Amino acid sequence: MMRKSVIVLLALPFLLLACSHTGKQPVSIAWPDSFDYMEALGEIDVMLKDRQYTGDISLKVAYPHMLFFEVYSPFGTTILSVDRSEDHFVMRTDEGLITDESEFYRLFNIEIDSIIEDLTLKGPIRTDRPVPCKKHPGYTVLYQLMDGKSMICWKVEEGDFCIRFNEVSFSRERPDGKDSSGTN
Repeated sequence: MMRKSVIVLLALPFLLLACSHTGKQPVSIAWPDSFDYMEALGEIDVMLKDRQYTGDISLKVAYPHMLFFEVYSPFGTTILSVDRSEDHFVMRTDEGLITDESEFYRLFNIEIDSIIEDLTLKGPIRTDRPVPCKKHPGYTVLYQLMDGKSMICWKVEEGDFCIRFNEVSFSRERPDGKDSSGTN
């Protein structure tokens, strides 16, 4: 009897670990050929030489000028938020509030307008490679949007960061409860 108890106690941590990794399964998202608006939930992996982080993200983008995203800690608190529209920019970090959009470029070496275009699949995307990509001066965007992967990665000199999408909506709901096509 004692031997069975020891085996169960030794197996319990592995069972709990296995259960904790079954919740987030890859999803298959049907990406339209053309869209100007997207709301999404997912995970972000940042692997830059001076920053490394993996966590949850919520994202809203409207081409050509609006980007809003929040990155969450493992405990659900917001550790980074960016709110950008045509005439407004605010980035909140642990260090404080930033209202100069050029500071975002200094930190990530990517302009927000380019991120908006990359997220909404604007501009020429090379599809003659195993992984579709878009080349920019100083970085490359990789689009892994087929076969249930639903991930976009930015490869910059300092490393890379990727967003893995768990849920995506391409329709904007208006205050009257209808989406942008006029249906419910």
